[in-house]
Amino acid sequence: MFESIIHPEARPIAPVDVVEQAQRLIERDGLTGIGDALAPLEGVTQEQMPGINSVLALSVRLLIEAFRTDARAPAVYDALLAIPPQLAGLMFDLMLECTFGSGPRDVSVLNEESLLALVGLLSCAGAHEQAALLLADARKQRTGPGLNHSAWVARCRWASCASSIGDYLADAAIAFADAEAARAEIDVSPINLAAHRAGIRFALAAGDLAKTRSLAGAALALPVGDEDKMELAADLALLVAVQAACGDEASLQADQMRWAFAAAPKVTSAAAAILEAQMAGGNFPFLDTAEAESAAAMLRSFVAPGANPAVTGYPMRGGKPHVDTVWLEITNHCNQKCTFCPDMFREDARSWLPLQQVKDLIDQLADTLSVGSMQLNAYGEPLLHPNISEILAYIRERKLPFPTFFTSHGMTLVEKKLKQLSGNYPAGIAISLHNDSQESYEATRSHKIGDYETLVTRVSGLLRQMAYEQAPSHLRLYQMVSNGAVDLRVDEVTRSAFPETPERMLKHVRKWEAIAADIAAAAPPEAQVIALSSSQEDIYRAFLKASHGDHDHMPILSWVDVNGGRQSAFMSARPVGTYANLLLEYDPRWAVDRKLVTGRSCGFTKVPSLAIFATGRLGICCLDLNSTATFGSLSDFDNLHDALTSQQALRMFAQLSNGIATSRGCQICLGGTERHCASKQMSGPERPAGHFRDGI
Repeated sequence: MFESIIHPEARPIAPVDVVEQAQRLIERDGLTGIGDALAPLEGVTQEQMPGINSVLALSVRLLIEAFRTDARAPAVYDALLAIPPQLAGLMFDLMLECTFGSGPRDVSVLNEESLLALVGLLSCAGAHEQAALLLADARKQRTGPGLNHSAWVARCRWASCASSIGDYLADAAIAFADAEAARAEIDVSPINLAAHRAGIRFALAAGDLAKTRSLAGAALALPVGDEDKMELAADLALLVAVQAACGDEASLQADQMRWAFAAAPKVTSAAAAILEAQMAGGNFPFLDTAEAESAAAMLRSFVAPGANPAVTGYPMRGGKPHVDTVWLEITNHCNQKCTFCPDMFREDARSWLPLQQVKDLIDQLADTLSVGSMQLNAYGEPLLHPNISEILAYIRERKLPFPTFFTSHGMTLVEKKLKQLSGNYPAGIAISLHNDSQESYEATRSHKIGDYETLVTRVSGLLRQMAYEQAPSHLRLYQMVSNGAVDLRVDEVTRSAFPETPERMLKHVRKWEAIAADIAAAAPPEAQVIALSSSQEDIYRAFLKASHGDHDHMPILSWVDVNGGRQSAFMSARPVGTYANLLLEYDPRWAVDRKLVTGRSCGFTKVPSLAIFATGRLGICCLDLNSTATFGSLSDFDNLHDALTSQQALRMFAQLSNGIATSRGCQICLGGTERHCASKQMSGPERPAGHFRDGI
């Protein structure tokens, strides 16, 4: 793949002591001594002085180690520049020989630091174009900050221009000494555009393109007008130009950057115009005309006018906005007051969506959107909706192209509700079982609507009915556990109410396996009901690995449904903090740091979701109790398609993907775990023992 590039010119043979002196100098000074050590050896060939290989090999090793430590460190590039071109060619050939011998010279097998050293030597030997092409091929298979920076340096050497990005920054008065000072100002004054711009410029000057993109995305997503952000345009133009020169426009087309550019159309258009002007004026010599035109066109494509938005927060599939999960909160009523859930502190009015509106929304979800699945609740108890029977029947009649689920706390499963569910089962039902004893129930739930045995009886009734009626639906029983992942958002008594050992979890699972066995024993033969059991090892693993993810099911019952498929009932362990996201919002015993610029990205922007709250407001998060983070209401748009492709929705995706939290709920969620722990406890007496609700 690569041939030798040894320069034919050679000087007279250098004395052996010069080689020894070079060796000692490199051993003493390390990377910084390579240039001075090798300078006296310029022009010497391997044939003239075989001992030179040991010095060259030592130099190569130091380069590789330096790239491994920091692939963008200026010191390693300075060391490369100091190597005489002829010796760089010798070192390049030596690397190839030592790595591949007489075999195929496939550089794709090299690790990143070796590849960077090889490319750097190739460029230092004068083969700039070959070095740039080699990097371009390598980056088709892998990428990273080190490869990107090396591509930039190779491009600049090829173009015979400065490789310091700071040399291309437009003149501007910067009132901050360094990046840390700019960041400190943002913490105090988050919409200070001068501080944001300073951070971007410091990152550009340091050659840290990933950091620059992160800072630029946050600045573009700030909740201020485009006119205020216009000062960012020149630096954005430089960022885009450098990315284009590196062959890495793809990083600018990542969702969070596309959304940020599209949410600030005037700034983005201005950046495109500046890029073209700088190119025309010869100020971007590292870029060729075609690359500049392509980069400017890319920016304009983010804000291109037309019948359909150029960029939307929700991805488009077949002309329809795609939503991974829809939370259709048909009601926000709940008749439980659980100590691990903030619903008891709801500020929104208790309400439900009218039946006809629910039907209309279901029609729109099925006909005008691409939907992965639908949940019939966020925080509310769906079985309290006065028309739940009609809603479930309509879902069944519509034969929706996506599955529907709902979660219940279980105490609403009275005979009337079981009859309403009969023949109208969704694809799956989840029960927040959680408690494993009367003591556990009393510690975490309201005793006004029952007790633990009532809960067991009602959930058992649903399990029996689903199996005997051969329901085409699964049943999940959630078990809350305190498995060592202590969440201080939840008070001590609540945490201790749930299984804190795998042995306690095992006992509760075995109880439900016994209940399932009794149901199976009396089941009609046509249902082919089978009682199931998990091993102690599986139950212990489920306890220890309990998380918010869906894994480690513990099956207790299985049956054949009316369509001939197998359905099951199973238990799932969930950590005690599952529903606790907003508890801090209402607990006066805890301080909550609120930041507009958080540096964290919301997961619901990566897996696009839609919350249609019972209040009619629209958001992307089911945990937002009082729907503080919304992009409007149903009444603001003609239909859901328009809502999901709106500039308001795009702005929310741009902000939350870039760590801009404008709402109370988001400021807690994106605040990070350090804001959920005792280090942020308010001054005063120690947090009192007892229930969370006792301190309110």
